[in-house]
Amino acid sequence: MPENREEFFYFILNNSQVCIIKYDSRGCIDYCNDRLLELTGYSAGELAGVHIGELIQNVFADEGGHIGLADEYKDLEVIETVLYRKNKTCFPVEVKVVSGVFDGVEVMICTAVDMTRYKESIRKVEETTIQMQESMKARDAFVANVTHELRTPVNGIKGHAEILMEQEQDFQKTNYLKMILDCCSTMEGIINNILDFSKLEAGKFQIDEKPFSFYDFISKMEKMFNMLTMRKGLRFTLNVAPEIPDKVIGDELRLTQILNNLVSNAVKFTEQGYVGVEIALNTRIGDEVELFFMVVDTGIGLSPEDKDKLFKSFSQADASITRKFGGTGLGLVITKELVTMMHGKVWAEGEKGKGSTFSFTIRLKTEHMQDAAEQEPSIRKWKYSNNLNRMAGEQDLMNELGSDINIRELRKYFEKLNISMDMENWQKAESFATMLKQLVSNGSKDLQRLAFRMEMSIRKSDCDKAREYARKVKEQLMLEIKGFEI
Repeated sequence: MPENREEFFYFILNNSQVCIIKYDSRGCIDYCNDRLLELTGYSAGELAGVHIGELIQNVFADEGGHIGLADEYKDLEVIETVLYRKNKTCFPVEVKVVSGVFDGVEVMICTAVDMTRYKESIRKVEETTIQMQESMKARDAFVANVTHELRTPVNGIKGHAEILMEQEQDFQKTNYLKMILDCCSTMEGIINNILDFSKLEAGKFQIDEKPFSFYDFISKMEKMFNMLTMRKGLRFTLNVAPEIPDKVIGDELRLTQILNNLVSNAVKFTEQGYVGVEIALNTRIGDEVELFFMVVDTGIGLSPEDKDKLFKSFSQADASITRKFGGTGLGLVITKELVTMMHGKVWAEGEKGKGSTFSFTIRLKTEHMQDAAEQEPSIRKWKYSNNLNRMAGEQDLMNELGSDINIRELRKYFEKLNISMDMENWQKAESFATMLKQLVSNGSKDLQRLAFRMEMSIRKSDCDKAREYARKVKEQLMLEIKGFEI
C-alpha cells in the first residue's frame, strides 16, 4: 500500500468508469470524480456546494433538514433514472445510494452507471426483433401462398393423369403416366413438409388431444405399412406389448404422422430385407403412460457422423442421399418437433450398410386404468384385425397388380414369344421377353425373378430353359392375377 493512501484512493476514484458523488446530510455536493465531470460537462468548482437534486432530479427528498430518498425509491437497491448535464440534457443511469458514519461524521455516497450504450443496445434488439417478426410474418404468408399456388397445378396434373390412366391401354404410355403420378405424390409430400416446417417455426403447430382406441390405430398403421413394404418386396413386422392400454387420449393424427415419416424413410432407404416396428410400455405415471416406439430396417444404415445431421433443417446424411432418394430433409425435423410436443424424445442408431434404428417416446393420457381382463378383448380384436389386414393387404396388391398389368398385352406378347421361339428367331424372342419383363415389373419379386431368368435363357438361345421359365412365369401370373389364363 502506498504511503500517501488518500492520494492513492483518489487516483482510483478518478479513474473509475462509474460516476461517484459525495454529499452531506443536506444534499450539498462536496466531491465528485472525473468520470462525472466528463459526462456532465461541469468543472469541479461549478459543482461544489450544488444540491445533488440538480443532477439527479425527483429521486431525493428533504426529510426535516436531512436528505433522503423519495418514498417510491426507498425499498429499491438500484434506481433507474437519468443524470442531467450542464446543458440541461440528460442520459439514462442506474443509481445506488449508500451512507456511513466516519469519525462521527455521516458520509453519503451516490454512484451512477451510464446506461446509454446498454439502452441503445436494448432499443436495437427490440427493433431487430420487430423486424424479424415482420419478416417471419411475411415469409409465412409467402410460404402459405406459394404452397397453395403449387398445390393447384400439381392437383391438376394429377387429376388429368388419373383420367388418362383409366383410358390408356398402351403399356409404355401407362408407365409414363404412373411416373407422372409418382412425381405428383412426391411433390405433394415436399409441399406438406415445407408448410408443416413453416408452421413449426411460427409456433402455430398445436397438439389436439382426443380420446382414441390405440389398437384400432395400430390396425390402420399395420394395413398401411404392409401395403407400403409389399410394393417394394420387403417384409414388415409389428410387435405391440399387450400391457399397453387401449383407451388413450392424445393426438392420433400427429402420432400417425410421426410413424408414417419414420416407416416411409425406412422403406425408402431399404432395398431388401425387412422393416419392423416395436412398441412397448415404458412406464405408467398417474393417469399417463409413456410408450416406446422403435422402427428398425435393413437399409443403407448410418455412420456416427451422420447422426448429428439427421434432425437439422434441410439436411440429410450426405448429398448423395439427396441425389439418389430425393427429399428436403424436413421429415425428421418435423418428427423431432412433434415428439417433443408430445413430451418425448427421439434417437437414431445405425451402422453404415447394416441398417438403422429410430426410436422415440411419447406420453399419452389414459381415460381410466384398465386391468388385464379389460385389456384382453382389445388385444384379441387387434390380433384378429391384424391378420385380416395382412390378408387384405396381399389381396389388394394382387388386385392392383391385375390393374397395373395389361392382361391383353401379356397374352399378345406371350403368343409372339412362343412363335418366335418355335421359329428359333432369338432376336425377336429376346425383344418380346424384354417387353414381358417390363409388363410384370410391378409384380412380386418371384415373378420379376422368373421373367429375368426367362430373358437370360432366351439371350443364350437355350430353348428348353426358355420354355420352362416362360411356363413358370405364366403359372406365377395365374397365382397373382385373378382371372389370368393363357
